[in-house]
Amino acid sequence: MILAVCNQKGGVGKTTTTVNLAGALSADGKRVLAVDLDPQGDMTAEALKVPPPEPGEPTFSAALAGDYTGDMAALVHVHPSGIGVIRNDVDMFTVARRVDQLRAREHRLQAVLDPLRALFDVILIDCPPTLDILTDNALTAADGTLIPVQAEDSSLHALDLLLNQITALEAALRPGNPLVMHGLVVSMLERGAGGVPKSRIGRSVMGTFSGLPLPVLGTIPRGVPMTEAWRLGQPVTQYAPESEHAAAYGLLAKALAL
Repeated sequence: MILAVCNQKGGVGKTTTTVNLAGALSADGKRVLAVDLDPQGDMTAEALKVPPPEPGEPTFSAALAGDYTGDMAALVHVHPSGIGVIRNDVDMFTVARRVDQLRAREHRLQAVLDPLRALFDVILIDCPPTLDILTDNALTAADGTLIPVQAEDSSLHALDLLLNQITALEAALRPGNPLVMHGLVVSMLERGAGGVPKSRIGRSVMGTFSGLPLPVLGTIPRGVPMTEAWRLGQPVTQYAPESEHAAAYGLLAKALAL
């Protein structure tokens, strides 16, 4: 199963969702690969503190551009948590322009990931915060998508744009093979008494989410364990396995039934 963690709006928790869902799935015994498709590379450099490729090692950008055509398993770095990682590299900043000029440009990521399906139970793609050729590649390669959002009005507009993009891509590149739209995960929720959203806006937006055809599969509260785990380069399921945050990602993993 390949799952694109996708939203073109920045700051909604795509990387946090990818890393901690990977941690929850790995803790449940799944073989998990996390793919850092965002040129900013926050999953590689910040969330998991994965070292960059050494000189001479095959890189993700080279594989996407077709300069590396060897064993794609050589791209996988194993994090101390047991999660496999396809890490970012400096040339990811320019790879979108190169991919955009290639034949079968929307299928470049699919060519990288398909040989790895047999090695992993779940492949999670941390998508960039854009509706560009890299996001198109993720949505072409994936079997389904999970959409991180925040309980803010801006998330509603971004969600509408993303769903329109998915509809157009399915018509052009996935006829008869629609993406499984698993649902939404609400990140960084500020909660008040009784666990309800603290702000009036948050309560209003959560009410709107509940009326959408896409289910809300999980809500992740803000909290110190999340910040500390990020700083140490660990999934919260590894850093604070007894925390409510680790439990929330465990419930999300079960709701996805991957």
